[in-house]
Amino acid sequence: MSDRPSSAQAAWAFMLDFYRRQRVPEACLVLQDEAGVDVVEMLMLVHADITLGKRLSGGEIKALRAGTAGWREDAVLPLRAIRRKLKAARQDTAESAKEQLRTEIKKAELQAERLQVDFIARWLENAAGGGPALEATLSGLVPARSRNGAVESALANILAAAEAARLASTQPPAAP
Repeated sequence: MSDRPSSAQAAWAFMLDFYRRQRVPEACLVLQDEAGVDVVEMLMLVHADITLGKRLSGGEIKALRAGTAGWREDAVLPLRAIRRKLKAARQDTAESAKEQLRTEIKKAELQAERLQVDFIARWLENAAGGGPALEATLSGLVPARSRNGAVESALANILAAAEAARLASTQPPAAP
């Protein structure tokens, strides 16, 4: 048995590490809330490019979306909507009980996203790649009607973090 992590485990680890990079969490929220970007999909495209050396074509991204749309619409988005709705103060429930429920819903939302990552990681194993550079790929995720200064800045922050991750992945490990 191999000690090597599965493609899904490696993808999830990459995403968690990438999300911790400077300005990435804020950029992801802007892209998600203002441009409707599927952050899991976007981070998996970054992972595919940097870690796997696969740049997906427009057709591949369309096929990937078709494969994940049902799960995203049936599980990820409803859980996110409930979690966000519970963020507001309420008069009809004790704050501590509401926050405990909200925490459990957040855990379920993360598990739903992790299952989406599992699907995408398996899907990427058979992807041909050969698409455009990451900048064009990520830019293509944002509809023209959603473009504004905040969205463009968020995209620039994701691309800067991706370049830093790419450079870090090519550096030899530090000597002990």
